[in-house]
Amino acid sequence: MKLIDIRNIFLPILTAFLTSGPIGAQVPASNEPDEEEVMGEEIVSDVEDEEREVRDDIVIIPDEADDIDIPIPDFIKKSYNNIIYNGADWSRLRKAFTSSATDPVSIVHIGDSHIQADFSTGTTRELLQYDFGNAGRGLIAPLKMSGTNQPSDYTFQSTGSWVPNKLMSSSWKQTVGFTGTSVRPVTSNGQLTFATSDRDDYNPFSSVIIFHTGRLTVNSVTNAAGVKLSHRAIPSHDYTQIILPSQETSVTVNFSSAGDLTVFGASLSGGRPGVYYHAIGNNGAAYETYNRIGNVGAGISPLKPDLVIISLGTNEAFGKLDTRAFTRSVDRLVKNIRTANPDALILLTTPQECQRSVTTTKKVRVKTKARKGRKARYKTVNRSSRSYAVNKNIAPLRQAIMDYGKENGIAVYDWYSVAGGSGSSSIWISNGLFAGDRVHHTRKGYNLEGRLVYEALLDALRENR
Repeated sequence: MKLIDIRNIFLPILTAFLTSGPIGAQVPASNEPDEEEVMGEEIVSDVEDEEREVRDDIVIIPDEADDIDIPIPDFIKKSYNNIIYNGADWSRLRKAFTSSATDPVSIVHIGDSHIQADFSTGTTRELLQYDFGNAGRGLIAPLKMSGTNQPSDYTFQSTGSWVPNKLMSSSWKQTVGFTGTSVRPVTSNGQLTFATSDRDDYNPFSSVIIFHTGRLTVNSVTNAAGVKLSHRAIPSHDYTQIILPSQETSVTVNFSSAGDLTVFGASLSGGRPGVYYHAIGNNGAAYETYNRIGNVGAGISPLKPDLVIISLGTNEAFGKLDTRAFTRSVDRLVKNIRTANPDALILLTTPQECQRSVTTTKKVRVKTKARKGRKARYKTVNRSSRSYAVNKNIAPLRQAIMDYGKENGIAVYDWYSVAGGSGSSSIWISNGLFAGDRVHHTRKGYNLEGRLVYEALLDALRENR
């Protein structure tokens, strides 16, 4: 297997910002008890709403990057690192990769916060493009403009004022597109800058497709040096394509609109053969939240996907467990994507075992200080402490995905088993592969996952079935 030594690709490390201090603690009238006696009664409860809020608020912490060529630990179950086809015919995808030297292959990977930061998907992208060619950066989204974390290898920004919107907002100020985010300009004239990082991986582009609703008129396009470029703007129903005369790493598009413009994202193409690996991720997302958009399948259709990977299920495990409702949500999203993209293969992945915060409350008798003329008294109060335990909802949701794939002829990548199966979260923690929230991974953990996904896909492409 070919591996590349790419340094400083991922400067950030993804962690979740955990709330601090004990929760729900009730204290006696006096803050200085002389004596405490445990009554022996314990109440253990899951902190669901608070953790859900935490997972929606991802914090990026700078850190040094290292190679994505990391050793695979012994606890990884390599025998499971393959695609379970469930009768799906992958011959068309194999033919597409065989022709990737002339016609680009397009992969769309949809998920939650694990995908939004683009750590694991970025690793998979780099490795596939090393083997088959880099067709371009592909899909980018206005995540930073929407007030959330954004991958570090591209720029999507504007100096103007925009109204942001995110998938997980309780109410939407405007339409949310298939990327799970959107921005609407406050004025009728504005500009957007699209750029790729030139620190390590040189990723120029000669075409920009802006996905939007409403009218968008391209007035001018300038490059990083401020030189105005001749261009050709091709409007369509759901997007506008801008053809550039040269390969660029940064362009600013000056536009005007009729007041109904909402922008969802853009796709940067190099006009080269190879592989596109488009990533769509939203913090806190679940199958049902993508179903809320309603047109994800139609939205990704212009990307001409040969393969659509769906990596969801973690966030559902932090709510009330209902596997039947979960399966219905999976089916609804799969059918939405398949209807609009009948030639695309679909690959479901299972969520990895993670842990959740639990609160243990003990009833204790506290002796208060004696006051003048009065004897000391005892009061019964609640003392709370927080710890972590395996999220037991992950395993049944993993099984629901496995069953759905088998019953509907859809391929599955069982990441749950590959990562180590039951009990693996503690092993990942002890090996420094889980972040402090025990839900997200460290950079090395995501690099490891991305490499294993790459190897599983590569093995699937080599098979003659």
